[in-house]
Amino acid sequence: MFSRTAILLSCSLVAFATAASTVRSSMKNTVDDAQEQLTKKIRCWEPIEENLAGNVFSGQHRLSEAVYELCSYMPDPKDWQKGYVNGVDMDSDDYTTVLRQFQHVMRGYAVLNVCLQEAFQFHVKGHQSQTAMRCLCKRDGCNLPKGFTEFLEYNKLPMPETNF
Repeated sequence: MFSRTAILLSCSLVAFATAASTVRSSMKNTVDDAQEQLTKKIRCWEPIEENLAGNVFSGQHRLSEAVYELCSYMPDPKDWQKGYVNGVDMDSDDYTTVLRQFQHVMRGYAVLNVCLQEAFQFHVKGHQSQTAMRCLCKRDGCNLPKGFTEFLEYNKLPMPETNF
């Protein structure tokens, strides 16, 4: 699936903390941070649902446990000031090509985000395709649930070491 998808490699971060957390500065740089987290399970931002049966969304998010290999960020196609986030179920698609992008480790270099613009044909031929952008990242808390520009800016720096 990913072999025909345009890949935008984005090397992007801004320190983020909630009132319920403490953040301490890190002495490592962004490349060190990305390379250090390359083989670890990571925590991803996920929505907190108020009422699943009624499909009411609180607009709040929390960090998951460290159980994911990738986090997902999807800007809203109509409003790039909104983004949809979650941890990635590795069985949901073939992520081999994306994971390979993160594995290109060399001194002084690291891939921070892989952004894909995808097209889906849900109707018969002749109908317009649906398109979406999806960014995948591989660092603890990298899928910040903010606007697309803030997501990219947030990823420019090492992820803050956060305690909740």
